[in-house]
Amino acid sequence: MYQSVRDYWIPFNDPLEGRVHWMYLDQRGWVSTGIGNKIDETARPNTAPTAAERARSLAEANELRWQEADGAPAGPDRIAAEWDAVKARLDLAPQGHRAFERLTSLRVDDSEIDRHVYTKLDQMESYLLRRAEFADCDTWPANAQLATLSVCWALGPGFAFPKFAGHVSAREWSGAADECHFTPDVGTIQIRNALDRRHLLLAQTVEDQGLPPDQIAMELSDVFGVQGALLLLGYKPGRQDGADGPTTQAAVRAFQSDNGLTENGAFDDPDTVSALGSELSSRGFTVI
Repeated sequence: MYQSVRDYWIPFNDPLEGRVHWMYLDQRGWVSTGIGNKIDETARPNTAPTAAERARSLAEANELRWQEADGAPAGPDRIAAEWDAVKARLDLAPQGHRAFERLTSLRVDDSEIDRHVYTKLDQMESYLLRRAEFADCDTWPANAQLATLSVCWALGPGFAFPKFAGHVSAREWSGAADECHFTPDVGTIQIRNALDRRHLLLAQTVEDQGLPPDQIAMELSDVFGVQGALLLLGYKPGRQDGADGPTTQAAVRAFQSDNGLTENGAFDDPDTVSALGSELSSRGFTVI
């Protein structure tokens, strides 16, 4: 993958998945941690694992450097006990990760979360390159790489979307944009679907206009695009959901303050849009 995709990966996903330092159950009852990192090989959602599934899951959990409350490294037995305790509370899965904070004591720090995220990202890319339809994805526009890896992050790199695969193998990014969504199309999945579609359409523009394929292209014509730019630049507009709420406005004001602009919080302020575009270009990103 291009370096621009790698650089944007955590800012892109962090607002969607959150950054969780303990084990919790996602909405399908799979033990997870970090930035949406599944550490659970149970085949069926919301069910207890078989002995073999549990063993594979614990092997994944032990890939992370878990720490006790006092900072001491946690051993395999402690990690297994905590994994089992979390998996046993399938009833709490609908309540989200906060429901598991008090039930757990082991933690991973931010540097370990980042390390694990990039390890999983590299593993996904390697798997994808072995699939015939995606064998040349390292030559795709950066936005297409980002969107496809985003689908992988949610569904795993073995996901089966035949129409989507057919479009990307033919470099038909607009067609792929119509076939990238998955269900249930609610909450963060709805936002991810919208993001993936947007980036595939941007990939089409990049190829149609002969723009640099290794640069992520950004569009600043609406609040959705401005949120993405702010995230890329290290500001915190919240989730990239296209809603011009107080969090987004605060992030715009922070950017305006840092750049000597009138602090009005308006995403469509011409001077702010111009400054955002200049900052993105200076960092090697394409502004459309």
